[in-house]
Amino acid sequence: MTIDKGAAIITGCGKRNGIGAAVARVLSRDGFPVVVVDIEPAGVRDIHEPANAADPDWRGVESLVEEIRQAGGTASFVFGDVSDRVAVDAIVAHAVTTHGAVEILVNNAGAPFSLGHGDIAAVDVDEWDQVMAINVRGPFLLARAVAPLLRERGRGRIVNIASVAGRTGSKNNAAYAASKAGVIALSQTLALDLGPDGVTSNAVLPGFILTTRSLSGMSKKTGASVVDDAMVAKSMPSIPVGRAGTPEDVAAVVSFLATDAAAYVNGQSLVVDGGVLRL
Repeated sequence: MTIDKGAAIITGCGKRNGIGAAVARVLSRDGFPVVVVDIEPAGVRDIHEPANAADPDWRGVESLVEEIRQAGGTASFVFGDVSDRVAVDAIVAHAVTTHGAVEILVNNAGAPFSLGHGDIAAVDVDEWDQVMAINVRGPFLLARAVAPLLRERGRGRIVNIASVAGRTGSKNNAAYAASKAGVIALSQTLALDLGPDGVTSNAVLPGFILTTRSLSGMSKKTGASVVDDAMVAKSMPSIPVGRAGTPEDVAAVVSFLATDAAAYVNGQSLVVDGGVLRL
């Protein structure tokens, strides 16, 4: 018996060149209806985001849905704060009402770079809580909301976008690193809880990926309002494959985890960093 593909919910899709948008594009090409989510149309702009990172023609998730539909895919968008239980329930209800079923959850939404950033003695406690709310509470709430649907369907995939920082720590970035360690542990626990029901859960750990987040970090470090290719090359860590990662590199791994070929991959942390962190 052939089962129609259920929808893929992807959070944090507001940036044109972000991981969320790249994941939405590839899962759509893989034949899944996609629900793209963000708290604001084009995501929250970081205070250190360089001026050249903004695209005046990009309307966030609305533009992404139009792009996917023009390419022949099925897509819808919904706004919501992933750290808010009522908003999460509305996101999942939208997916079911619009597309009939949910099959994949990709927790990609993340707190802005500047929240909770700095030396541990100076980290604002409220900002720490905000990072934890978005990066850990959000994936928990969404997994909690979709778990009964996936169990009833007898199949499903949960993919949580973590970070190598969740394994190695990150200087002046305690809130972010700690939250991503929590995402890894959550992914492993979901694998134990949901594996017997045909649902797998895995974490993807990006390294240095050229996104708005990494550009914001360079802007803060250098004080430059514009980040050019030369600055990227200078700031890029030593990567064995010789280049920075792209959102599409991460999306390709998510695409694999969504396939039947990955049915026996469960509770794992897949590092996507060009060979920097060798486990």
